Order: sequence, then C-alpha cells, then structure tokens
Amino acid sequence: MFLNQIIVAISILLFFRVFFWPKSKNWLLFVLSLIAIYYLQPSSAIRSLSFWFPTLILIISIIAWWLYAIQEKKLSKMDLISLVVILAFPFLFNLLKFIGLSEISFFSGTPKFLYLLLFSGLLILILFFFRKKTVNQSLVSIILISLVVSILVILKSQALSRYLSILLRQLSGQSITLSSADDIKWVGFSYFAFRLIHIIIDREGVGRLELSLRDFITYIVFFPAFTSGPIDRIERFNGELNKVEGNAINEDFVEGGSRIVRGIFQKFILADSLALISLNSHIAKSINKTGWMWLALYAYAFRIFFDFSGYTDIAIGIGKLAGINLPENFKRPYLSKNITIFWNNWHITLTQWFRTYYFNPVTRFIRSNNKNLSPAFIIFFTQITTMVLIGLWHGINWNYFVWGVWNGMGLFIHNRWSDKIKPKISFLQDKRLLIPINVISVVFTFNFTALGWVWFSLPSITESVLVFSKLF
Repeated sequence: MFLNQIIVAISILLFFRVFFWPKSKNWLLFVLSLIAIYYLQPSSAIRSLSFWFPTLILIISIIAWWLYAIQEKKLSKMDLISLVVILAFPFLFNLLKFIGLSEISFFSGTPKFLYLLLFSGLLILILFFFRKKTVNQSLVSIILISLVVSILVILKSQALSRYLSILLRQLSGQSITLSSADDIKWVGFSYFAFRLIHIIIDREGVGRLELSLRDFITYIVFFPAFTSGPIDRIERFNGELNKVEGNAINEDFVEGGSRIVRGIFQKFILADSLALISLNSHIAKSINKTGWMWLALYAYAFRIFFDFSGYTDIAIGIGKLAGINLPENFKRPYLSKNITIFWNNWHITLTQWFRTYYFNPVTRFIRSNNKNLSPAFIIFFTQITTMVLIGLWHGINWNYFVWGVWNGMGLFIHNRWSDKIKPKISFLQDKRLLIPINVISVVFTFNFTALGWVWFSLPSITESVLVFSKLF
C-alpha cells in the first residue's frame, strides 16, 4: 500500500467508525475489501489483466465458500445480496468509465460488458452445478490447491511469467515483442493462497463455522492484510469480525493510530532511507572496501526489517481502527539468542503456516513410514526443505534456494547443539556468565542472519559470492 492509499483507508474507517458503527461494520469491511483487491492491483500493459486477476480471486473464493463453508448449500438472503454485490462490482467499474469517471474506477482495463455478462453467467452455472450434483470434495480440493500452487510457481518464476505474458498478449491481440515478466503482477495472491489452502485443508472446521459469503470473502481479502499479511486463521478472524462491540472506540483509535504512525515511520522514513545505502547489485559491484560492504549489508538487514515490520504495523493499526485485532508478525527478531528463536519471531504467521501445513505433517509421515531413519536425519530433511520452500515462495531462483538452505542448516545445527552439546556445558548457565553469553549469542545470531540476506538481496549466485569475497 502506498501512503495515499493508507490515508484514504484511514479516513474512510474513521468516518464510518464514528457515525455508522457497529451496525454497518461487517458490510463496510466487505465492500472495502472488494474495492481494495481491484484498487491495489498495479496497472499492466496487458489489456484487462488488472481486472481479471482480482476477479479470479473472487471466483475461486466463492467456489471455496460454496464447497466448504456452508452446510447443505442453502443460500440465505444475506448470501444472495453478497453475491449480487460481488457480481455488480465489475459492471460498476465499467459504468464509471462510461460516464466519464474513469479516474475513480481504479484501473483502465475493464473488459466489455459482453465479457462481464459471460463471466457472471459462467460463475452462476458453476454454482448451480455444485448445488445439483454431489461433488467429491477431496478431488475438488486437490484441483484447487494444484491450481493455486501452479499460479504461485508462475508468478514467482521470471521465465514462466514471461511465457504467460506472451500467451496473454497473443490472446488479447497485442504485440509479443514487448512481453516481459513485469507484465504479470498480481498483488496479494500469495497471501490469498495461504488463506485458501488453510480453508481447504481445515474444511471440516470451516464448515462448522457456517460462515456467510460476506464474512468469508472479508476474511479471504481483508484489505489491511491482503498485500503483506499477517496471515490469519479463519476461526480467529471470524471471532474478531463478529465479536460484541464494546465502548472501546477511543482505545482502538489510540492503539491503531500509534501502530500506524510507527509503521509509517519504519517503512517510509527508516526503510526508504536505508534503501539508499543498503546492499543491491550496484553496490555489490562498486564497493571494494570490506568495512563499507559490511555497512551495506547491515543497512540491508535493517531495511528489510523496517520495511516489512512497518507494513505489518500499518496493517495491524488499520485493522484496529476497524475493530479487528490482527495477529502479531514480528517480536524483536534481531534480539533473538539463536536462529530458532529468530524464526519464531520473524514473519511469525508465515513460519506458523509452514510449520502447521508442511513441517509437522511431513515429519509425522516420515516417522510413521520410515521407522529406521534417525531422528537427526528427519529433522535435517524437514528443516532444510521447509526453509527452501519459504525461500522459493519469495522467488524461484538459485539465490532464494541457497538462502533457504543457509537458514535450514542454521536451524539444524542449533537443534543438534541444543540436544547434544548444550547439556554437557551446563556450567555456562552460571548467572555471572549468563549476560555476556546472551550478548554473544544475540550478536552471533544477528550476523548469521545478516549474512544470509546476501543470498536474499541479490539476483545471482555470482554476485553473492563476490560480496562474500569482499566481506571476508
């Protein structure tokens, strides 16, 4: 979110919170979230892409709600109204352009009315089919997860994104000579994918909630957290959305406002200032002094923290203005005494998601089916692969792969240290030694993490190796 978008969101929430709360709360958050997934999409050189990307999110979300979130597939009056509102949005955007108000229609790529009618009709037919037919939920779940993961792979791969750009340009009758991976920008899809996969895997619990379409869509695309998290669980979010409102409006304004101010300071002042001197491809090639290279590396370490933590504070603060408590995502990670604590304090909701849906299930599966494997090997495999997946989620290239291996090895070594060596040197727990040992541990952990950012910040292995040669 840009600063002007943050100001708009805050202004709208403050106005409605003062004059129309709490009766309008859930409908307002629903409508704002619908607007946001279109409004926050960057413009694309490919026609209508900024329309179809968020629209596809809504299509998948409606199908997921129909399959997993309602019992016996009975539509209430509220659900019908919500469905009409969702289907009406694209027509409204088109109408705004038609009457000369394209500057507030958020994007210029709205397709023709005929295509919108076909889209609406197709969605209604799909829902009608699911209502009349007994659907194999497991099969549909596999299809949806495969679709989402495939899209993620394409978005995270420069080569595949360029091939998709060529294909879409051909379909829209545009020149392919200008095709580029930069044409394929889908803001918010990663976090949408995490929420959707969570719903599909935990569908039995989701079904028991019997969520309305309005509340389900609000969870999927909740606008403060849509672009950069935190990743929430639907059970917790639903409790926040439908909790009984107290008289805490002043408290919400103070807490939410302070988080937003802190986030803006971190992101737009600290992070953006550090970006001028932090490690990047140009600096990696131009700096030859070891001391200056370490300074650039430390600048990058704090820049990425202030950038991400700042966005999280803004999201939590805006959520607080709306009466929603979002989960924390950072807890002073650079003060961690070891790499395990660091990853429990850095992007907490992402780490918890991978722990819940990958690390724990894979560990249980291997242990139950391969009883001869040593626990050390199982831990090594699951920690390495978990961190590699987190790395590849940021982008599919060798540098993110190596960054994942770097952190996975750090976690494994710390695990072995804790199990085998630490009990044998219990004398180090003497209170007189504890403070200097903790300081050394924090410094060591910070530097290990900072050196890992070398792989993360640069586009190629060659440049990363060049930076390490200058650091040492």
